Amino acid sequence: MFTKKGTQVHKLVLEQIKDVQECLIHFEGFLRAACAGETSYETLSSLAQGVNKAEAAADESLRRMIDSLASESFLPSTKEDIIAVATSCDAVANKCEALAQQIVFQQFRFPAEYSEQLLEILAISHKQFETLEQSISQLFSQFGALLKDHSILDEIRNAEYQVDLIEQKLYPAVYANGMDLAHQMQLAKFIGNLCDISDIVEDIADKIQIMLVTRKA
Repeated sequence: MFTKKGTQVHKLVLEQIKDVQECLIHFEGFLRAACAGETSYETLSSLAQGVNKAEAAADESLRRMIDSLASESFLPSTKEDIIAVATSCDAVANKCEALAQQIVFQQFRFPAEYSEQLLEILAISHKQFETLEQSISQLFSQFGALLKDHSILDEIRNAEYQVDLIEQKLYPAVYANGMDLAHQMQLAKFIGNLCDISDIVEDIADKIQIMLVTRKA
């Protein structure tokens, strides 16, 4: 479906995804610093600016990709699906930016006992996004092969399941902690928002599978 006509769009979609990847990398560095109790808020603010700039770059590359579709001969429904996948990828960068700002503005400190799990959630989510990038590339360059074997999409879903397991263990631990309720709720909300990254990536995998089924030759 995409192979012959989508070369330029494919290139621009992957450029946008690379920009989202860059935002994830910046956010991972930010979160590591935020989980280190000795990091100053000035340092965190500077790192958050790096996340913001990476998110802005992802927005710009998304707009370039959408503009490029005007000159392509795809069916309107295909253009809509490509935009839906790309904007969903951009939502990952948006989430990273929002989480970094939340920590900086609230001057929130993570209890040390939860740092390892938080970083594990993000590491799984980042790897999950890398797998998503591979599947999107295959959507353009190896549509038939991806249609026959889309087990790569199951890898993405399995990663989301791993994140769910960590999340389910964290909530009881947070509310059993001796912190006051406001801090417990603040941490629980951050955990939920962090896990949203994995949920977004899983939703994109579902979109891709729907595209495969609805455009099966």
